[in-house]
Amino acid sequence: MTAATLDDDDYIIGTNDVEIRRLGHQHSLWREAALAAWRRAGIKPGMTVLDVGCGPGYASFDLAQLVGPEGKVIAVEQSPVFLEALRSGAKHRGLENIETIESDLAKFEWPDNVCDAIWSRWCLCFVPDVDGALKGIDKALKPGGIFVSQEYVDYSSFNINPCEPIFEAFRDAVEASWRQYDGDPNVATRFPAAFAKLGWSIEAMLPIMHAARPGDVMWNWPVTWLEQAPDRMVELGFLTREQANEFGEFVTARKADPNTLLMTPMVLESIAHKPG
Repeated sequence: MTAATLDDDDYIIGTNDVEIRRLGHQHSLWREAALAAWRRAGIKPGMTVLDVGCGPGYASFDLAQLVGPEGKVIAVEQSPVFLEALRSGAKHRGLENIETIESDLAKFEWPDNVCDAIWSRWCLCFVPDVDGALKGIDKALKPGGIFVSQEYVDYSSFNINPCEPIFEAFRDAVEASWRQYDGDPNVATRFPAAFAKLGWSIEAMLPIMHAARPGDVMWNWPVTWLEQAPDRMVELGFLTREQANEFGEFVTARKADPNTLLMTPMVLESIAHKPG
C-alpha cells in the first residue's frame, strides 16, 4: 500500500464536521482532566495562555473562561476549518478574549516572552520537529512560565479484550500513519530529556488511562473514533478495504458484548516550569 499525501492544512484523522463533533465529545470527557491539570499548574485569571494546536477550540473556550476578561488566550491552529468553528463557538459563548492564529507549528513565528502558560493536548504527537516546537514554546513563555501538556506516552497500551489480530493490525496501521507523516505516538517519552535540555524544571508527571465497557461514559470516546477511522486509514493507504470491513465487524461484536474491556492509550500529563 502507498501512503497518500496530506494537504498543508489537513490532519491524519481529518478536519471535517464529523471530526469537529467527535473532538467536542472527546473534550467533554477529558474536560475534568484538563481543568485539574490547569489547577495544578496554577493557571488563573489575568494570565495569557497559548493553546498549541487548539483544533475547534473546546479547550480554548474553557481557558478563556478561566483566565477571564482580564486574561487572554492565543489559539494557534493550522486548519482554517477548525479555526472557523472556534470563532463561531467563541461568538456563541460571548468570549472576546481569544486571539486566533492560523499557522503550521513548523512555520509559526513564536512571540517573545508573552505567555504565562502554554497548553498542549494531543498536538505535539503530530509535530515532525518536537524539539523545535519546544524551543518555540520556551521562547514564548515568560521567565517562570508554565508548560502543561497531556500527550500520548504509550500508544500500544490501547487495547480491546477479547482481542483479535485485526485490532492489532488496525493499531499498527494508526501508529504507522503517525510515523509516515513524521509524528510520534509516544511523544511524551521524549519530554524529560527535552525539558532538561531547555533548563526547565519538571513539577509533575501523571499517567492517565481509562478502563471502559460498553455503556460506560468513557466507552464512546474511542469507539466513535474506531468507527470512523478505518475509512481514513484506507484513504491514506494504511489499511485495505477488506481489513477495514473486518475491523468494523470486530468493533460491532465488541460493542454487543457487555464483558468487553477497553483500555484507552496511556496519556502523560506533564507540568514544567521555565526558569524565572
